[in-house]
Amino acid sequence: MARKRDLASKLTQETSRPGWRDTITGSAETAAAESEARPEPKAPETRRRRNRLQRKTYLLTPDLVDHIAELAEQERVGINELVRWLLREALAQIESGDLVIPTRPANRQIVQQ
Repeated sequence: MARKRDLASKLTQETSRPGWRDTITGSAETAAAESEARPEPKAPETRRRRNRLQRKTYLLTPDLVDHIAELAEQERVGINELVRWLLREALAQIESGDLVIPTRPANRQIVQQ
């Protein structure tokens, strides 16, 4: 609705007679009543923020990309959903102590096994 009002205000000047602008956005009285009745936007909830997806880029080898794609096809799930699940599971295992990241602190690298 706000986009329509913005577009209409660019195309026509504020007048008291009804016309195209009122057809798109409603009358000035309706718009005023809507803005008064509309509560102030609240800060986003933490849960909504956690569930919103973000695009991130991580470098993977072609073999790993192919392996994930094959597994997703085999399990009949989306690749993105599979990657999210795999990461959640691995992080949960790390946090519980069931999975230990084999690192070399001096070099800050993952040890190849």
